[in-house]
Amino acid sequence: MNDTRKNLKRSVALLLLLAAGTLHDSFSNTAQAVVITISDGTTPSLFIQVGQANTITRVNFKVKAGDIAQGTPVSGNKNIDFYLYLRATAANPLTGFLTVDSSIPLSNGSGGTMPASEISWTSRDGSIPSGTFADTTNQPLASFTSSVEVTDQHSFEYRNQNAFEAGTYNGRVTYTWAAP
Repeated sequence: MNDTRKNLKRSVALLLLLAAGTLHDSFSNTAQAVVITISDGTTPSLFIQVGQANTITRVNFKVKAGDIAQGTPVSGNKNIDFYLYLRATAANPLTGFLTVDSSIPLSNGSGGTMPASEISWTSRDGSIPSGTFADTTNQPLASFTSSVEVTDQHSFEYRNQNAFEAGTYNGRVTYTWAAP
């Protein structure tokens, strides 16, 4: 196999922060993201960006104490932009696979945990379909054949159907864009 076609794979992380049982907003960070490009100046090339460039994106959810486990979903504080790019020649096309790792539960730092499956997202245009985190290491989200440029935007929502120990829950999910 040509060296330029060796398993192209890059990952970015999205930080999820859930503040349960709080009435104040102490989480006012700007959107952040990681940008990764693989290219040797020839084909193929692979690129992923989630959110804004060069840092990890943070989505915050704020649940008031009286609203905990009431079944009314709580929206995240911002929408996240996705941009995927995969380039290859027509003679040697590639298929890119977007997956997410949500296997590590959110934690409140004092022993309380919450599965990432309490959080879902809605796609703006369906390029990367709406869904719910599956608490797995390799949840498939979408696949695309080269050459392709994909943009989408996701808004996130906490289900708010289950009672968890009070606290601020932090967790991270990692998106991987690969063309094996």
